[in-house]
Amino acid sequence: MRITIIIVILTIHVSCKNGNKTNFKSENAAITELTNCNCNNEAITKYHILTNKAEIAICDGDFDSASKYYSLAFREIKKPFGHDVYNAALSNQLSNNLDERNLNLQLLINNSDDLSMLKSIFVNTYIDEDLWNSFIEKRTTEYDSGLRNEFKSIWERDQMFRPMYDTHGDTIQANRKLNMNRILSITDSLGFPSQIELGFRKSLRGQNHDVVLVHTSQRRSSDKNIIDLEPILCKAVNEGRFDPEQAISYLHFQNDKDKGNFEVYSTWQYRHHLLPDSLNNKIWLPNLNKETYESANRIRKKWNADQLDDIATKSDFMSKSNIPFIFTSVMTFVENMPTDLTLEEALEQYNMMTSDKVPFKVNE
Repeated sequence: MRITIIIVILTIHVSCKNGNKTNFKSENAAITELTNCNCNNEAITKYHILTNKAEIAICDGDFDSASKYYSLAFREIKKPFGHDVYNAALSNQLSNNLDERNLNLQLLINNSDDLSMLKSIFVNTYIDEDLWNSFIEKRTTEYDSGLRNEFKSIWERDQMFRPMYDTHGDTIQANRKLNMNRILSITDSLGFPSQIELGFRKSLRGQNHDVVLVHTSQRRSSDKNIIDLEPILCKAVNEGRFDPEQAISYLHFQNDKDKGNFEVYSTWQYRHHLLPDSLNNKIWLPNLNKETYESANRIRKKWNADQLDDIATKSDFMSKSNIPFIFTSVMTFVENMPTDLTLEEALEQYNMMTSDKVPFKVNE
């Protein structure tokens, strides 16, 4: 599965007042409060430890333990992340903790303006239409509607002229800078814009303005005058406002070698209709040496992100389960080979594409 980011840009003048002053940061004016991230908020660290334990329990089929871990985790944070509340709802459903499931679903509904995905998963599979409608009747808005709409506009403004780089490259970058400045201005006044102010997206992953961070980190990979996201994201992660796995992936894109190895540890599958299931369903991981593996784990621990062996376990579960849990550390890519290959050609291409990877093995 390939993820393609399409970018739209509307030219909108935005400002953020701080007293009577308008506060904009230049793009390369890095925030200097944190230069070497080491998340030290005990409550947020505990939150991520508990949600990781919940996800491992899910992989073990122990949904009751997962439900308990999520319940404990949610006490540690101002507002949990959408994907965690969703996973808790599924875990409570599967462990027959229906009162807790209902609380989880109500929180999701109250913090979402697009319920289509949530409804498609739960209604007629786990709950009936009448119960769903009862949640809708009790729905309240637990996010800033105006701010959410503005950040949807940021997404649109970031996307209008992409991928017309040859003719609109300067406009694309001007709008990206404008968007980034707005994110920084909001961060100064409210804190990094997050699920606390914006609620949950339809996908229950990230926020609309994250596309700005993606493109900023990608630009920095080739131009180190572009703002360094590390101190901004570190502070946001430490405050429970940003998913550590997203932070790791964006810092991986930045490609700042001096910061260490921000290993996203993607898993891969390669498929062709003539290949046997034993190959089509096989999970492949990056072939890291021991030093790189341990270094990546040390950095991940500092950022409250998953350890690599846990990611492999979760990847294996996701490849075999038909229950639609959301694990943000699992980045799985499925590469479908051309259909017109012969079996011999498909095997040759399969071997070539997996030559720099290692197969995932349970309990490895």
